[in-house]
Amino acid sequence: MTNSISRTIAAVSTPRGKGGLSVIRISGPDAVQIASKVFISKKYPVLADAPSRYAVFGSFLGTDDVVCDTGLLTIFRSPASFTGEDCVELSCHGGTAVTNEILLSVLSRGAYPAGPGEFTKRAFINGKLSLTEAEAVGLLIDADTKEKMMLSNGASKGNITNRIAEISGSLTSIMAALYAAIDYPEEDVGDEGEKQIGSVISSSLNKIKALLDTYSIGKAVSDGIKCTIYGRPNVGKSSVFNLISGENNAIVTDIPGTTRDVLRETVSLGGVTLILTDTAGIHKTDDIVESIGVEKAENAVLASELLIAVFDCSSPLTTEDREIIEKAVSTGVPRIALINKADLPCALSDIDVNTIDSSFDHVVKSSCTNSPEELLKDLDSSIREIMGSDLIDLRNDAVIWDARQRAVLLRAYDSLSAAKEAVANGDPVDCICTLTEDALSALDETDGRTVDDKIVSEVFSKFCVGK
Repeated sequence: MTNSISRTIAAVSTPRGKGGLSVIRISGPDAVQIASKVFISKKYPVLADAPSRYAVFGSFLGTDDVVCDTGLLTIFRSPASFTGEDCVELSCHGGTAVTNEILLSVLSRGAYPAGPGEFTKRAFINGKLSLTEAEAVGLLIDADTKEKMMLSNGASKGNITNRIAEISGSLTSIMAALYAAIDYPEEDVGDEGEKQIGSVISSSLNKIKALLDTYSIGKAVSDGIKCTIYGRPNVGKSSVFNLISGENNAIVTDIPGTTRDVLRETVSLGGVTLILTDTAGIHKTDDIVESIGVEKAENAVLASELLIAVFDCSSPLTTEDREIIEKAVSTGVPRIALINKADLPCALSDIDVNTIDSSFDHVVKSSCTNSPEELLKDLDSSIREIMGSDLIDLRNDAVIWDARQRAVLLRAYDSLSAAKEAVANGDPVDCICTLTEDALSALDETDGRTVDDKIVSEVFSKFCVGK
């Protein structure tokens, strides 16, 4: 049976459906040979004579050897290709039927259907990408906000890989001294040697800790944080939801209880991704439909990672407002109070104002006299301060976002912490050496240098076919 990595694979790399063009990618040792059986070029009758990275015009043959389309072919020869193998990209018109016909024609000539993420997996196996850089490719494909794109671009250019290599290099530099002390026990490492080993371990620990500290922002950007807008009826929640989402998805009227269901949008604000939820006004009601909406709203609040509570400046805090504040505080998550209708005479007492100020991390005011842009700017600033997103440069800093990355770095941190303690306690050198080796092994796993095949397969299984 043919080894799967030595097979030539093919797949459509552009989204399925009607479009201007489609791209079919072929990768593997027989890529050019297979392409020559489905593509006819007057300029290069022998396709192998075509230069690399040169778009050649010609005709595509279908499964019946009849011309079904015209388009372009580009050859990327190994190792100067995305996968590191010989690659051919066929650009045809973007109709569903013609795209499928050309792909079937390629497969009938000896190519195997590519699995999810198999092109990127081959790029990783062939040393074109580290595992974190490959994961960044997947993040870029899924990116629906500018911040996700920036995070992906930073990782794609090696921010994480380079930082891991820097830490690994420092630890490797002391391994020689540790091995020598084990092999030649009569040669004492000495006080200076112990200081150097302890210093490198401490410095490496700090760098790993700094990487781990970026996870909350990285995850908030890649996966998003659940942010719920809530309050009693008719305080302006839906208007705030529409403003942040940039769409008039929530119905806005002067009639209390207009919103009865949960509305969600994914938006970019405050340097992170918000999974924004608009909810029904929280209050006691005998209306069955409304009560279901209130229950959903309360559940959304409990599941939130960030809360925006809206209050009406033109009326004193009601019993419902106070219950909303108590629930916000009880969740323990970051929270912002938005005082709406601040252009009207303020009916909030000093006690009301103090209650809000002391219960929320930030207080933002909105009024008809303030432009929507000003309110968005205030909310953006508040979220940035709460999340600390301004402290990280997504394009240039090493920022982790994946649970796998975090878990492996935690293992490295724990091993190095134990090694540091062993140095301080004067434990045997072979103990320090073993713990440092464990840390190095975990670091190697972070960017895929010594990662289990099952983990690699799991990473790429999340990719789409054709990438």
